[in-house]
Order: sequence, then structure tokens, then C-alpha cells
Amino acid sequence: MRAVIYGLPKSGTTYLFSLLAEAMTQEGPLVECFEPKTIDADGTLRRGDGMAWPPAAHQLAKILYADANQKSGWNGPEAQAAFAEFDKKIFLVRDPRDRWISGFFYRWFHLHNPDPEAFYRALRLTEHKEKHPDEVPFHQLHSSDPTVLQNWADGYKQGLDALSDFLTGLAQDGWFILHYEDLVDKNWTALEAYLGFRLAADHGIRPSFKHVSRTNSHSNWRRWFTPDDEAFFKPVFGPFLQAQGYDAEDWRLDSVQELPAAEGSGYMHRLFHHPNGPHALPLPWKARFKKFLKGLLGRA
Repeated sequence: MRAVIYGLPKSGTTYLFSLLAEAMTQEGPLVECFEPKTIDADGTLRRGDGMAWPPAAHQLAKILYADANQKSGWNGPEAQAAFAEFDKKIFLVRDPRDRWISGFFYRWFHLHNPDPEAFYRALRLTEHKEKHPDEVPFHQLHSSDPTVLQNWADGYKQGLDALSDFLTGLAQDGWFILHYEDLVDKNWTALEAYLGFRLAADHGIRPSFKHVSRTNSHSNWRRWFTPDDEAFFKPVFGPFLQAQGYDAEDWRLDSVQELPAAEGSGYMHRLFHHPNGPHALPLPWKARFKKFLKGLLGRA
């Protein structure tokens, strides 16, 4: 079997890749193609780092959709044509309210080359919002400039409208459209029927992908958004929500006294100051000592 997972960044593609790889491996040796960027005429998939995967009978690929904020992914028609002959084709859709929050925090990963000044501005505001959730609308973490915000809203809505039209075409072409919310809630009956095999409910995301994972849940926008966010985001997200089967009128917010730093500032800090990145922080002496001992034991 050859299967492909396609979706926007921060829509659960890595989690689904882990699940399918685990299940498909049970049927025999599996060729795993993680985020290839191009395909040759003979079907060889290639990644920017030189990794290449020739066509195989038992193969799983995961690719990203190239929206306005993800230039390195695959545009819709290109991906649809490239993977037309694959046996199973899945596109992952996520509530854009949650995806925007997740994407905002993940943008500070060191490999994205984030601007340090912009990072520390966002970090300070996020830390304040965590302690005083009602005082800072989430969209203000992105920018406080009305012109910047309006340009973002116009561009983002345009991208969502194009994606919605594309998804209609994919469904007509036999692709399985999966909601992220059903993925994390393990509502897998329809997906498993499409795939023809069961998924292991106790199999989580692989350790090598843990830096991507933030909450593994959904509807967190209810805690992070404010009434000002509803007014700002509703015109942007509303049409997409309605077209993709979400309740576009449900903007109920949860009142909270504090927001978890592990989902916000702590996550941002960990990604920006990653030990392998240019902004790595010196390890505390205990961590350095533990690393030293591990090295000694490794050489013993």
C-alpha cells in the first residue's frame, strides 16, 4: 500500500504519520517519506537536505500544504497530481482558531530563523497574557499595528477561501478529508474503514517529533481568545468553518484566571533557545554534570 498524508502545518500531520507508520509497519518493511519537497518523473521523492526515496510498493509520505505562510510546502494541484496513483490519500483539516494559536507559537522554532526582537516582544506579551488572560487579545500578540493586522486578515482569509475550494475538489477526487479534532479524540471509525486497518490508540507521537507537539488537544482557542478576538477573527475564519463542517456560530469562550506557560511562553522559549540553535542557552551546572557522566558511561 502507498499512502500520503497532506495538510497545513500544525494540523496533526506528524501525529497521523506516527500512527500510520506504526500500523503499516506491521504489514511489512515500510518506506517512510517525511516531508519531501519534490517528485521526479520516475516517482522518486526528494527532500531539500538530499534525502531521496525511490518508489516502493509499501510507502508512506507526509507533505505540507503551501498556504500563504508556508512557502516550502506543496501547492494543491501539484500535490494532487503527484500522488494521484497512491492507494490512500488523506488531507487533515483543523479548526483555524486552534491552528492559528499553535502556528503562532511554533513560528519561534530556531529553524524558522525568527527575528529575536520580534520574539522577545511576543514573549513579553504572552507572559503577561498568561497571568492576565483578559487584558491581551490574542491577535495583539501578532501585532499592535492596525494596518499589519488588516493586511494579515485579508491575506489569511483569501488563503482559507482557496483551501476550502481545493478541499471540495479533493473530496470529489476520492481523498479522505479528516478533521484534526476527530484525530485527537480518536474518532477513527471512518478513517479506519477507509484505510482498511486499525490504528493503535495507545501509540503517541514519536520521540523524535516531540518538539513539534504542544498540547495534543483542541478547542484551546476558547481559553486563549477574548471577545476582541471574536470580533477580529470571525470575519476571517467564519466562511471556512462553515464550509468545512464546523459550527461557525459557536464562539463560546471559557473564562480562566491564568493560562499555562507550557502551552505558551514556555513552549516559545524552548523552541527559540533550542540547544541546537543559534540562541542556545548555557546548560545549568547539574545538567552539564549529567551530560558529562553520560559521556563517560558511553565511553566505558
